[in-house]
Amino acid sequence: MMVSLTVIFIKHWPMAWNKYYVFVKGAGVKEVEALLLKELSPEKEVNLFDTNKPQTLFAGEYNGCLIIVEKDLPFEFFDAGLDKRAKALVDLFPEAEIGALLQNSTVGQYGYTVIKAGKRIRTKYGAEEAVYFEFGTPLEEEQESPGEPLFEEEELEEMREDGLSEKEIREIIRYERDFRVPGKLVKRYLGVIFNELDPAEVKLTRYSRGVEEL
Repeated sequence: MMVSLTVIFIKHWPMAWNKYYVFVKGAGVKEVEALLLKELSPEKEVNLFDTNKPQTLFAGEYNGCLIIVEKDLPFEFFDAGLDKRAKALVDLFPEAEIGALLQNSTVGQYGYTVIKAGKRIRTKYGAEEAVYFEFGTPLEEEQESPGEPLFEEEELEEMREDGLSEKEIREIIRYERDFRVPGKLVKRYLGVIFNELDPAEVKLTRYSRGVEEL
């Protein structure tokens, strides 16, 4: 009997929030206007709650960090080579730390890249079924906390009783660990992990091409 990883995910992360973030430490919105905002118009101020499942671009500053929310931009950081806009951001901020984070609970997809001083130090991108791309040495945030295990022993026993093999259980643990990493990495940029953040305090500007996006 197979157990859906999504069901297990929902058990541990009850809020369905799809996150597509790029952070640049020590940078501001003005510095990326020519690169990302030149064809867009500012609409209104919103908070991080309003960027769930984004259909347009949002940008703002918090904790001394530039925040860009856009559903396609993080993916430009997840392949072996950076795509056009990702490379342009790295070139624009050659000394900064840049983080690209993806967490899509709808399809069980995740990804994260950390770049320091123009050098990529870590990327991992995958989903429930597989890791699609991986580069670099695991980050501290990828380690499981001994005091907060991903699954209690009783939960692991339930999986075995449901007929899962040890290999299948290891894959479930791998996925659960990987999926949580973007939420932990948020602390590098916004000061706290995502689950401890008050999204209402993070203000961003919503941009569009002049036509209201649904």
